[in-house]
Amino acid sequence: MMRQKTKVFQLRLTPEEADIFKEKAKSAKQSISQYILSAVNEHSNVNVRQKLKLIQALGEFYRKYHNELSHIGGNLNQSVKRTNELAAAGLLPPSYIREVLLPAILETKSTLDAIKKGLEEVTQKAVKV
Repeated sequence: MMRQKTKVFQLRLTPEEADIFKEKAKSAKQSISQYILSAVNEHSNVNVRQKLKLIQALGEFYRKYHNELSHIGGNLNQSVKRTNELAAAGLLPPSYIREVLLPAILETKSTLDAIKKGLEEVTQKAVKV
């Protein structure tokens, strides 16, 4: 049995805010009251808040490493290309591998290890949610 709703709650909005509520409720196929109540319930739900935090953490994680990986990948690609060119010409000194190629590879490994650790941490959080 559904309880009768008898209480009224007034909310002051700008015309633009009212339009936003109307559009969001319409797209959710709900009345404005239903939309606001469901939004409040979802916001109050601990699991939903945890999932939102997890999504934010994932977004931050990907933004942090996307540019870094692109930069390191480009450097590594250039190093390997140059190594192949020099090796083919018989002009590759061992110091090049030691001073240029190896540091690029180690930097890439370090970044990949950090990404792996970050993914494991996010995965552990996701499993708990």
